[in-house]
Amino acid sequence: MEQVVERPLVCVDAGSEYCPCYLAASGECFVCSLLRGQKFCACSWSGTCSYLHYLWSQGKIKTRREVEVKVMHEELGPHLVRLVLDLPPAWIQELGNPGAFLFLRPENLPPTAAVPVTLFEISEAGAEVVLYVDGPKTRLLALAAATSCLVAKGPYYNGVQGLAALKRARGEEAVLVAGGVGQSATVLVARQLLRGGNRVRACLAPGRAGVNYAAGSLKALGVEVREVKSLRAEGLPLVCTWLQEKPAVVFSAGPDALHREVAALIAKAGAGIELATSQNAVFCCGEGLCGSCVTFTTGGRRVPRCKAQFLREEVTPWLK
Repeated sequence: MEQVVERPLVCVDAGSEYCPCYLAASGECFVCSLLRGQKFCACSWSGTCSYLHYLWSQGKIKTRREVEVKVMHEELGPHLVRLVLDLPPAWIQELGNPGAFLFLRPENLPPTAAVPVTLFEISEAGAEVVLYVDGPKTRLLALAAATSCLVAKGPYYNGVQGLAALKRARGEEAVLVAGGVGQSATVLVARQLLRGGNRVRACLAPGRAGVNYAAGSLKALGVEVREVKSLRAEGLPLVCTWLQEKPAVVFSAGPDALHREVAALIAKAGAGIELATSQNAVFCCGEGLCGSCVTFTTGGRRVPRCKAQFLREEVTPWLK
């Protein structure tokens, strides 16, 4: 039988102050073969050694902190709330990159009430997030934000798949496609692309959020923004015309159905256009332990999406 050859996964925490983690301590590190109990190194060296980090730490795991934060609360729509968090300065610096997110909960509720929230923008006022109120956790969080402090846990980094593609783009064209609350991921992505000297265009649709709340922030950065009523009816045909100009990368922010449609358009356009996407997995712990976000590669390898960067064609949900 022909053996499936899989590329190594990349861990967003590898080499950071949060490495080693509990996966390493349990022999489940998906980057380091030595920590998994094998007798040889097969990590595809990425500039840091998780095995050495584990030895140097003497098995001690540094966990992410929880802090109480003051909150400014603003309603953007019937179910849409903008929160500005007064976070520690060290956190602000770490949260300014694409894919950054936090777990937020009311201070009087247990950790099981925490909600993963993507960082929308970093400003002088603090760290901004946009919350769509739809269910008990988000409703309790919105109510608490209007009257008291919140508890934030983080920082976490893997809210976007395809981070390497965003960082590789230099002096090229780039396209953002976002609908509904997927817009929350676009501003930090746009900042990354603009730092690389890329020309960035964005197509936004309000979706269930009811408003294109990212449009103003993107325009202020110099992004060319086109607002449409529907991505399916108007946005995707527009994106199809933009793809004829062969951008280096496309960022899709929305449901997995949108990601698959954008991937199909890219496949037709060809020319090596790369795709990055927002994450839609259910995150409960952010540490790869709870299993809520786990998927599998086509070869059957376990992939915790809260920590792993992977190629979409090698993960089973993309084959549906």
